[in-house]
Amino acid sequence: MGRDRPRSDEVDDAAYAFLVTVANTIVAVAAFGCFMIWLAGQLSGLLSGNGWPDSGPKDCFGVAYRFLRDPLDPAAAWPAAAAPDLGPLWLLCAILLVFLALTGWAAFWLVRFALNWRRRREFRRLRLGFASGNEIRKMLSEKAVLKKAGSVRPSTKGKSGVKPTDVGFYLGRDIRSRQKLYSSVEDVFIILAPPRQGKDVHFCAPYTIDAPGACIVTSTRADAFTNTYAMRAKMGEVHVFDPNGLTRWPQQLRWSPIKGCEDPNVAALRAGTFVDASGFEVTGDAAFLVAAQTSILRCYLHAAAIGGRTMRDVMRWAFQPNNTEPLQLLRKGEAEGTAPMGWAGQYESLMVANTSMGGRIWPGLIQILACFSDPRVLDACSPPPEETFDMKRFLSGRNTLYILGKEQKTGGIAPVVTAMMEDLFDSARKEATKMPSSRLDPPLTVELNEAAHISPMPSLPAYMGDSGGFSIALHVYLQSLSQARARWGDHEAMIMWDNAAVRVIMGGAGNVEDLEDVSRLMGKVRGKDVLSPDEIRTLKFGSAVVVARSARPVEVQLTPWWKREDGDEIAKGKAETEKMITEIGKTPRGLGGSTPTAPAAAPAGDGAAGGANGIGNGDLTAKPQGPNGAAQQAPGADQGEQQVRVDGGTA
Repeated sequence: MGRDRPRSDEVDDAAYAFLVTVANTIVAVAAFGCFMIWLAGQLSGLLSGNGWPDSGPKDCFGVAYRFLRDPLDPAAAWPAAAAPDLGPLWLLCAILLVFLALTGWAAFWLVRFALNWRRRREFRRLRLGFASGNEIRKMLSEKAVLKKAGSVRPSTKGKSGVKPTDVGFYLGRDIRSRQKLYSSVEDVFIILAPPRQGKDVHFCAPYTIDAPGACIVTSTRADAFTNTYAMRAKMGEVHVFDPNGLTRWPQQLRWSPIKGCEDPNVAALRAGTFVDASGFEVTGDAAFLVAAQTSILRCYLHAAAIGGRTMRDVMRWAFQPNNTEPLQLLRKGEAEGTAPMGWAGQYESLMVANTSMGGRIWPGLIQILACFSDPRVLDACSPPPEETFDMKRFLSGRNTLYILGKEQKTGGIAPVVTAMMEDLFDSARKEATKMPSSRLDPPLTVELNEAAHISPMPSLPAYMGDSGGFSIALHVYLQSLSQARARWGDHEAMIMWDNAAVRVIMGGAGNVEDLEDVSRLMGKVRGKDVLSPDEIRTLKFGSAVVVARSARPVEVQLTPWWKREDGDEIAKGKAETEKMITEIGKTPRGLGGSTPTAPAAAPAGDGAAGGANGIGNGDLTAKPQGPNGAAQQAPGADQGEQQVRVDGGTA
């Protein structure tokens, strides 16, 4: 049986060790005090102009003993040969007080440092288990990234002067070897960053600015736009999808969930995306209701597409369960061969089932479409046919699309953004298949900021597995692993974690299970964690741990955008953009009313999108763009005429 109390000899040993420590401390303090008294007297003589008194450090103990017995007569304390050269008593005491103050200050900071070191265990630079300098050179260095340039971006093959940011992204600097770390554009990222840990300033904003080609940014905050708009507007066209009005930007891009649903498969996938992003689960007793609601929405989207209707019509149908207009459109489509046989009958059966079930099906459908309850969102998703967006042109240069929306539990914009992102991914991958090596060149960068909140794509785990092969640099930002498990499920979250080539972990997490999982990922050395859960949780702001592919973990020092070489230029652009937004906010506007035109930015540089403005990619076209990347406004045009739309569909 185990012992509940220590043995008496163990207690005696501990007491003896404590007493010895106390005794040694007293002796050390006393010796140092004696030395300070002697040194103060010596310096008093020197400062008085008498020179250095004839006394050595070995006299300090006797000097201190005699001085403490009679502090008013320092000459009696020093050897006879040194006494005449001593300074006055007041000077000796003043010097001694200065010594005591400095010693107290030094002792305070020494104790504080020792306690912090013991508590935080910050000094771990000599610890084993981290990537060596050689590993970093082979896998994460500038040279390693440039070595793959010709394959990830075929147009750079054989060219000189290619920079690592042309084919990759800067991660930070290894705190041990001081090497700069880079990743390739084909590396999919997961960035775990709890709120207020600096993911935007250290990753999202710099990666948006540095994106070597087109860039799509999703966010629930306006600063994702204000931090980077001015810099990206100098490189190419800029488009903004912001129906919630986070930026109040006057020239808004619009997207139609209807476009592309002429294809029954697209209609079915898009309906499923809306249901999934709305938080519905096809399990238990509600499985039939959810399946029925998905089928109705599929029929609505397809009927609207073949009948030339918009999302306004779909919303009208959803609030009128007995409206036969979608049924008539489906029957007409079956007769003309534009609708699959049997869909009209399925929809009619669901109408009958809704009546027999006391109208239980349609209320859930209305809840699925709650994202369109905001008139601004419905307007942004109901553009006329002539408003289109050329995906091929967008991908041809350093153009930018900002997709912004508020984070809210009910009626949020997440289903719209999710369906939109699924459509954009599908279009980008199809464009990639038309290029050499089936890779986008220049590469596409996708910054999925707050992915679980604003764009929880059902296909995201699969996209993370193959986006690199299309030269789509996909960066997924999550607050924690538990957030991913809650949104995608345990299995899909595990696939996302496995498919990430680069995993970036920042401090501040509070979930013990997540911290332990990350700690286990980093491994052990001699039975001890390379980084314990507590050490991961307490990582300083401005630092992170990078676990890339098969390399051992690397602790990196991050660079916020304001410390970059172009930090002043970014800050100036941010201030100008915020001023523009403030001025726009002062201008009265209403839904459908006239709005001011966004001030023009600098002309696009060499990376600006080029090419013909046609329909060569099969499904997407674009309106003319101004120098700031927004759609040009015709004289007298209202808000609806100056907005731009992304039209989904198949190529």
